[in-house]
Amino acid sequence: MEKTVVKAKTSTKVKKEQKRLEELFKDLEPNKLSTCSTLIARAAFLTVTLEELEEELNEKGWTEEYQNGRNQCGIKKAAAAEVHISLTKNLNAIMKQLLELVPPAQKESKLSEMMNR
Repeated sequence: MEKTVVKAKTSTKVKKEQKRLEELFKDLEPNKLSTCSTLIARAAFLTVTLEELEEELNEKGWTEEYQNGRNQCGIKKAAAAEVHISLTKNLNAIMKQLLELVPPAQKESKLSEMMNR
């Protein structure tokens, strides 16, 4: 039951972020707007997922202990940290693609709007 509630909250957050991004890019030419709709959906998902990972990392930390067998143990980067790094790179690439669709005169304002959540 708890997992279902978390999924519903995540889904709601993703939809909210997607609407926010769609509002930012609503003035694009229709052909560019259809191109960027998938990118916007991906960006919204990644943004929400990264926020959730950041909460986990703040709670549990960026490192975790490991033990391989009896004598081999230590500290390694947490699995959530690895995923966070990877998703951050993906989100940055998508945001760059979205900004490339914006006319040069509007790029600076769109960038600052994207950063202000």
